[in-house]
Amino acid sequence: MLINLWYVVLPSAQLTDGLKPVQLLGQHFVAFRDEVGTARLLSDICVHRGGALSAGVKVGGSVQCPYHGWRFGGDGVCNHIPAQPDLRIPLRARVDAYPTIERYGWIWAFLGDLPEAERPPLPQLDWVDDPNVRVVSGHFDWDASWDRVMENGLDFAHAPFVHGSTFGDPDHPEIGGFEVEREPWGGSALMTMRRPVRKGWRRKPTGAHVDVATRPGFHLSGPCVTLELAPRDGWKIFIVSAHTPVDGRRTRTWWMMGRTFMRWPLLDRRVVASNLKIFNQDLVVLNKVRPERVPDSWLQEVSIKSDALQIAFRQKIHALEERGWRIDEVRVEREFTGRTACVVPCPDRREGGPWAIETIPIIAQ
Repeated sequence: MLINLWYVVLPSAQLTDGLKPVQLLGQHFVAFRDEVGTARLLSDICVHRGGALSAGVKVGGSVQCPYHGWRFGGDGVCNHIPAQPDLRIPLRARVDAYPTIERYGWIWAFLGDLPEAERPPLPQLDWVDDPNVRVVSGHFDWDASWDRVMENGLDFAHAPFVHGSTFGDPDHPEIGGFEVEREPWGGSALMTMRRPVRKGWRRKPTGAHVDVATRPGFHLSGPCVTLELAPRDGWKIFIVSAHTPVDGRRTRTWWMMGRTFMRWPLLDRRVVASNLKIFNQDLVVLNKVRPERVPDSWLQEVSIKSDALQIAFRQKIHALEERGWRIDEVRVEREFTGRTACVVPCPDRREGGPWAIETIPIIAQ
């Protein structure tokens, strides 16, 4: 898992007047809206006696700890201590507060300490706000690591075998040649997907097929897997899946799917059910993949040309790890879990000053 990236926390509509506990990167956070409705995200550990802020209440634009009533504003600074209201509040009485952006119907949080100018951009998902695109959305929980889930979404060679009953063609598993188009924070490829023609209520294959222009891709903010399809002339399908690491072995996917055709609301339920069916087919396989995480060494698996998009993803991840952005999960488990609190550092830590809680250990390169 990596720090210094944007992660999808929640859909905007799910953050209303109360507090929302959120787990990301194996750490606990509390999300809420301040007095003017701006989404805020704080570390969920009160620096007084370790109370869970998310179990407290919101008072104005502050979060009040349920244990001793300490209040923390959206900037993470303690602004009220009931036991000694007239005395100076200690400088260390603050928790980490993380930058947020609301865009495309999601709340994104930057979990790291980079200054604003050095942070990655968000992916371009302009179709989400296009009135000519009908959008449905949802979430899916995996007992699988985020990197395995990401690679699964970029892997079209598995479709004939895992999704043969939905969109894959078991009789034509070949993957034609393609070139990966690399970008600073992601990549994509134009592929041709062979889709079997199905008819009838039971959607039985007819033996015929059509070639569909397909562009899968990824962006490290989210982190997102994207997909664009042109099933017919003038028809387009857009899909984005933000695969948020809950911890090293669990992932929550926030997804949206848009279509430019047959935009009747009555079809939404069927579209959602189809998408969840595909996720569940993937889950059956990913639950038994070994090792559970993507191996660190290239030599521990055999890759071929059709894996080029997944390889591009791995190369991007390794480049970020070499910057020193990878969380040392082994050390967290050995030295911190149940013994010492640690947090993902926020940008304010770069300004120095006293902090009560240690930052999460990172693998040095």
